[in-house]
Amino acid sequence: MIKKYGLKILLIVACLVGSVIGGWYLMCLFTLLPLEMPLSVDAFIRFVLSVSGNDNLANADDMEMLALLLYWTIATFLTAVVLIGFERWVSRSLIARKSASAIPKLPLPVTLATSLIAFLVISYLGWNLTSPLTRYPFHIPLPVKAIIRFCLSVTGQSARSEQDLDMLLYAMDLYWAVATVAIGVPVILCCLAIRRFVRKKNYGRRAPADS
Repeated sequence: MIKKYGLKILLIVACLVGSVIGGWYLMCLFTLLPLEMPLSVDAFIRFVLSVSGNDNLANADDMEMLALLLYWTIATFLTAVVLIGFERWVSRSLIARKSASAIPKLPLPVTLATSLIAFLVISYLGWNLTSPLTRYPFHIPLPVKAIIRFCLSVTGQSARSEQDLDMLLYAMDLYWAVATVAIGVPVILCCLAIRRFVRKKNYGRRAPADS
């Protein structure tokens, strides 16, 4: 009994420590992406500062540090949900495997948290594929320019010149999106294939039990 509870406490501590470390690395990945602070994050931090009476921290440097702390907290929470939920799912799957019953499904919060983390990692990999283009001058192909102009016309914006920095930034965003999709589609297909395999295995186990 003591050994059982000791192992459970050890697993909980390992999940918490892993969540903090994993959240830190996910926060670092997020800061490496060329994204500005969202307006919702800025408004939330300013609201918390006004409620807590710390309006003196509403400057650029402190706001950036508070945003990083918020990202770290969210990433730690998501990692904790994944680790704890996955640990419970593995233990239930082992019990189901021993009893020759169906493997339980992953809980919805674990699936959502895993999807968010996977999306962040895929976005980072997609940016790494396109970031070498920012180090050297590159020519924007005519089809890419046409797509950018079409998107800008739909959104009511316009690029001032083909050599304008805005056009280059739009092109990099487009390349980034394409690279992210190119990485994400095979990952999604692999996940669907694994899910289909698990379902077939569950049906195979249910058939002898029903007979």
